[in-house]
Amino acid sequence: MPIRRISAADAYGTLKTNPDRDWPRRDDPANRFAHFADPSFKPRFMLEPGQRIFTIGSCFARGIERTLASRGFDIPTLTLQVDKTGWSGDPTTILNNYVPPAIAPQIRWAFDLDEFDIQRHAVEVAAGRYMDPQLTLGFRPVSAEALIRRRDDISAIYRHLASSHVVLITLGLIEAWFDNRSGLYINCPPPKGIVRTDPSRFELHVLDYEDVTRSLADLVDLLGQVCPRDHRIILTVSPVPLQATFTSSDVAVANCYSKSVLRAAVEPFVADHPHIEYFPSYESVVLTDRSIAFVDDQVHIETSMVRFNVDRMINRYVATGDATVANVIASAREDAAAGRFPAGLKRLQRAWASDPASPDLTVALARAHLRAGGGAAAEGLLLKQLETQENVAARSLLARHYNETGRHEEAALHAEKACEHGKARLDASLQRVEAYYHLGRFEEGLAVLDKIRWPLERKSLLLHWKARYCERLGRPADAEAFWRECNGLVEIPAYMAGFAEFLAAHDRWPEAAEWVDRALLLDPNETTALRLRAEIRRARLPVRRAGTAAPFAERPLQSAVRWSTALIRRAVGKA
Repeated sequence: MPIRRISAADAYGTLKTNPDRDWPRRDDPANRFAHFADPSFKPRFMLEPGQRIFTIGSCFARGIERTLASRGFDIPTLTLQVDKTGWSGDPTTILNNYVPPAIAPQIRWAFDLDEFDIQRHAVEVAAGRYMDPQLTLGFRPVSAEALIRRRDDISAIYRHLASSHVVLITLGLIEAWFDNRSGLYINCPPPKGIVRTDPSRFELHVLDYEDVTRSLADLVDLLGQVCPRDHRIILTVSPVPLQATFTSSDVAVANCYSKSVLRAAVEPFVADHPHIEYFPSYESVVLTDRSIAFVDDQVHIETSMVRFNVDRMINRYVATGDATVANVIASAREDAAAGRFPAGLKRLQRAWASDPASPDLTVALARAHLRAGGGAAAEGLLLKQLETQENVAARSLLARHYNETGRHEEAALHAEKACEHGKARLDASLQRVEAYYHLGRFEEGLAVLDKIRWPLERKSLLLHWKARYCERLGRPADAEAFWRECNGLVEIPAYMAGFAEFLAAHDRWPEAAEWVDRALLLDPNETTALRLRAEIRRARLPVRRAGTAAPFAERPLQSAVRWSTALIRRAVGKA
């Protein structure tokens, strides 16, 4: 039976009005699948800041709840306290639920709709020592009294459902272990020792679509009994794959079946129940490059990916007030500053898709694409903007991109056009200076430098470029003076290494070595300084170990003595 019936006219109407009806091109600036994939969805209700959200599911749900808590939501599952003598891991993993049919019994026990019976529902692994198969692996066997206390603590957490207006359920997998004694599905494989001593108690069930929809129907009805009348349910499918399969299939094939069944089972509930939504976190993760979505075990999800999905959930479900262009750009900057750059990029993409004519949004989105390595998308955005409207910021940003990619002729052209306008010329002038330097137009570049009104905080950059230009123009004395003034203003390893390179080019290796050391003390990975040090070592000339030098006033004389001795020895060796 179809889950939706849509007339032909309505279907064609939806096709016409749905902005996400087809796949975007890879170079589309609004490509929602670039970097972290962001499949669109349209919430039917909103979340309120600080609202209580009850999370149910596997380890992906645990990651979601921690991020939700950091964003100000009330997450009762995080209040669980676990006895460390029985479990030394993350306490919240005690609440992991992996298979859909294993969720409902936990709720029934919590609300006294069923009774937890240690003889039926627990496993005695040794005399007087029990394990609870509804918990994740790793808990040590405990006494009956300790197991009951732990079960009471878990039930106390589940009773928060009575005051939770939102329930977020993450469905995990469909390779489910069934306990023939209790008649329930459990959350972990049975111990091998129990399988040997009682081989008929447990069996593995690979669930099908009907099994999952039946368990979801039971769960939805149960939540309707215990939650507030106006509660909402957000269903997701965990992108965390099977770590291993108990079947004979390749784990990738078994996982594909597992996730496909779960994802298909969710859709009828979303179609039939207005209080149930599907949040596409599964699609977001699996459509993102695995090298950035998963950690090295290829199973668990990168924290940044989890945070991104929670951020996009909050951005869609929580009203953000006046979404002006300035506010959108400011919010994207705040996201980036807080370590949520992908969320900021997606915020800009959505805003630009609604207002592609905005020059400010265009430049902000292009800047974000450049930061994310999307040079082609940024270039297309900026060129399209310049076709319709002159924009100094767009030309300056485009010139910077061309300089960074070695296209200096184009960089010079756009920087020159930007400088024809009286406003915001500093960035454009900087790009002219860099382009002219690489093009060998040294006289022109120095003339630009002399005309720029530099703010005090940028003076060191001015001196750096003047030093480089004077060196190219055969004015070493002026170059050295500018280098020394530049390095006297700030301690920037790149400037120190640049001065060392200048000294080395003039065979002043002892002084160059001193500046190499100073640069590497501040940045051990400064590439120019490392290259110069390698040249010094290949020449078998002594270098001072970082951090072991005499006071600075004594270094030049001592260094010169060492270097003179080394040069004499080399000369004697050649004689």
